[in-house]
Amino acid sequence: MSVPTIAPTAEQVVPPISASRPRSRTNLAYFYLLPIIVSAALFTIAPFIYTFYISFTNYGLLHFAAFDWVGWKNYEEVFTSGSEFFPVLKWTGFWMVLTTVINVGFGMILALMLNHPGIHERGLYRTLLIIPWALPFILLVQVWSGLFQAQGPINQVLEDAGFESVAWLPTFGDATPARIALLTVNLWFTFPFFMTVGLAALQAIPRDLYEVADLDGAGSWRRLRDITFPFLLTAITPLLITQMAFQFNNAGVIILFSSGNPAGEPGSVWGKTDTLASYAYYIFFEDRNYGLAAAYGVVIFFIIASLTVASSILTGSFKEAD
Repeated sequence: MSVPTIAPTAEQVVPPISASRPRSRTNLAYFYLLPIIVSAALFTIAPFIYTFYISFTNYGLLHFAAFDWVGWKNYEEVFTSGSEFFPVLKWTGFWMVLTTVINVGFGMILALMLNHPGIHERGLYRTLLIIPWALPFILLVQVWSGLFQAQGPINQVLEDAGFESVAWLPTFGDATPARIALLTVNLWFTFPFFMTVGLAALQAIPRDLYEVADLDGAGSWRRLRDITFPFLLTAITPLLITQMAFQFNNAGVIILFSSGNPAGEPGSVWGKTDTLASYAYYIFFEDRNYGLAAAYGVVIFFIIASLTVASSILTGSFKEAD
């Protein structure tokens, strides 16, 4: 009598996977991340902890070698009624929103124009428009500063066209011309990045969607509204958040171009084009009040962190996909 054979199951044939293999891969991943972790600890976390510490001291030029713990005194000076924090914060908020809208919007418009198949020599235009992104920042800021001087080329063009010259960079008085000039200069340095991102996002849109839209008889505006704009918005939403955080903390172009001028209220040391970051720079390098500058730095950090987290939650832009 023959005994029937039973085919082995898959569990019997395939040997069990060693439990140490996933663990070894995890350890290897942490090994690759080790340089980044060490760099972040040395150059980001440790400096922030030290900044947070000295924000509670009177560390400064007069107390450089031996400084004392002063508790919340620096933060009280930041938030006290009549301090420079509130007028500077107001302009910083406007600056953050205006620069983000202008820079991103202008970059996206250029991307849409350069992506149009009817424009000839698109590659040449793309190359030329990336030049502001490639040239040295400090050198170009000085060039723009010369262009906006009282006797500079921009005022000469205005006078030749029959308009009055404008005091673009006054030490005192109306801040509107200085702010317009500052927004223009900042746009010059920023739009190439968003133009490049916009072009990449447009190239990633499946062509099949446009072919289906053509079969349905959709016009240019409908294709832009229902296909192009949603894809662009999805691609640039995380960049909008990072751009707002960057511009809120932007100080370089302000320090080099306008130096915060025109001056604020009579007797004050802040300027009407100062952001919180550029004003903290003034406190640190000119007033040499390191404790107060550290307090401003901590406050700026928590404001930016709060804005970034709130924006990320509302938009879901950094949510991991399943």
